[in-house]
Amino acid sequence: MSAVANHGVMMKPYVNVEKEPEMIGRVITEKASKEVIGMMVNAVNKAEIAKIKGYNVAGKTGTAQVPDFKYGGYTDEVINTYIGFAPAYDPKFIILLKMDKPLGAPLAGLTIVPAFRDLAQFILNYYNIPPDNLEN
Repeated sequence: MSAVANHGVMMKPYVNVEKEPEMIGRVITEKASKEVIGMMVNAVNKAEIAKIKGYNVAGKTGTAQVPDFKYGGYTDEVINTYIGFAPAYDPKFIILLKMDKPLGAPLAGLTIVPAFRDLAQFILNYYNIPPDNLEN
């Protein structure tokens, strides 16, 4: 997902701040990246749970069934995930959150998305990242 956020270019991950960013290569076209980002922004704007005033936010939920290793098939439990980044068209961060077997709310929009929104809002404020969408 980081390559999508980075206009189709995959970067080598690093932890040391003294290292310079290193490009691994293009994994999708810039056009495809923009289209995917646009769809993710539309998803956020339509559902509104992850929306942050003044910013284009890109995000996508995920819900996976938990396998039943004893009897085969799947249990009634789920794993919720949410991945998102902001500002969507010039990202400064990307967040992936995962919640195993949430109680009482099987949909990611009711569990993990509000946590993403709050963390993203904190990061935008903490790093004083200027708004990119004054219309929303």
